[in-house]
Amino acid sequence: MKSLQRKRRHSLSGKLLLLFIIMAVIFVMFVGSGIRHAFQGHFKDNIRPHINQYLEYVQADIGIPPDRDRARELADRLNIEIQIFDRKGEWSSGGRRADLAKLEIEGEYIANGKEFFHVEDDDRHYLMLRDGDTTLLFNVPGLRDQRKGVKGWIPLLILLLILLVLYHATRRLFAPLDVIQEGVRKFGDGDMAHRIDIRRKDELGELAGSFNTMADDIQQMLDAKRQLLLSISHELRSPLTRARIAAEMLDDNERKAEIIQDIHEMESLIEELMETERLSSRHMRLNKAHHDVISLMHDVISTYFSDAGITTYFPGSPVMLDVDAARIKLLLKNLLENAVRHSPDNALPPELRLCLDERKALITVIDYGVGVEADHLPHLTEPFYRVDSSRQRETGGYGLGLYLCRMIAEAHGGKLVIESKPGRGTTVLVELPVPS
Repeated sequence: MKSLQRKRRHSLSGKLLLLFIIMAVIFVMFVGSGIRHAFQGHFKDNIRPHINQYLEYVQADIGIPPDRDRARELADRLNIEIQIFDRKGEWSSGGRRADLAKLEIEGEYIANGKEFFHVEDDDRHYLMLRDGDTTLLFNVPGLRDQRKGVKGWIPLLILLLILLVLYHATRRLFAPLDVIQEGVRKFGDGDMAHRIDIRRKDELGELAGSFNTMADDIQQMLDAKRQLLLSISHELRSPLTRARIAAEMLDDNERKAEIIQDIHEMESLIEELMETERLSSRHMRLNKAHHDVISLMHDVISTYFSDAGITTYFPGSPVMLDVDAARIKLLLKNLLENAVRHSPDNALPPELRLCLDERKALITVIDYGVGVEADHLPHLTEPFYRVDSSRQRETGGYGLGLYLCRMIAEAHGGKLVIESKPGRGTTVLVELPVPS
């Protein structure tokens, strides 16, 4: 929900629509004001004199003192409003009566020896005649209502239609941005073969073409990097293979065993360096499939640790996760190697646990060795970091195993956490997401 609100808040089409609304409101205000002033000027100079003369004839027909019956007849026939205030009381042809005390005089003129006034009461304009104790008010309501209606709802309706057309045009104009954004997302997620279908020849089409060109260049660069890694791996392994074959032909002695062990460590180092480099790229794609993690754990234990006496605690039913089986096995192998390597002969055997809830699967590897000081814990998953470099010959390892395990966990959308207390052992927790 927050991401959707953020997207709407930063939407380019939304900003343009807001700009159109502001411009439309300003346009209607200025144009409406200009039209209103122009109409008022035209009404005052050209229309009002004719209406005044028309109402003067009506007043002359009613007479002074006014004939109420004649006023009623003329008001009904001519569709005008007449109000009379005299000694007989107040009378109105339309039922509405103006408050004489609140009338505002806008102008006056003299016709046929009589003084007429233009007055206003709320939203109505009257022609007023005063003669002694008699006051007459005349109004043409049809003209006023028509002016009010035109000024009220018709411009708003036109403005709404304009905004709808502008919104539709804006959405069509910037529709390619959604396609480009989706292409960038897929490419960033590792779909290196994805390209944007170019259907426009404007600036957005040029932007899509530039993205496709950039994607081609990046794919070529990554392919070249991948090929370089393969070549380096091959070039490094070839002399090591020859060296190992030559060492195997030596007479059996302690020196021969040390040489073979060193060659094996160099081969492992090269393999883990290559794997680390592959996992470091955010464009690396895992070979994910639906696997039973318990089955993967049994494979690792039976292949590498059949004699280590590892204690296991697994659920009674299969635990199916979307994982890269080869890399999860590598993670388990490295973690169990560390646990076995740092478990003294008189200590309890290492443990491998798996538990599951609705959102995550938790793999736990426990050893009951000497443990690690708290100062070292934040650095254990850094490349080539060793708590005590002097232990390398006795305990093996060169500081890449836990770093590689963290990279594998994070590549699967999970995390790796290490807990340890000196003298009580170390616990490594790997959290992996459960498919929804």
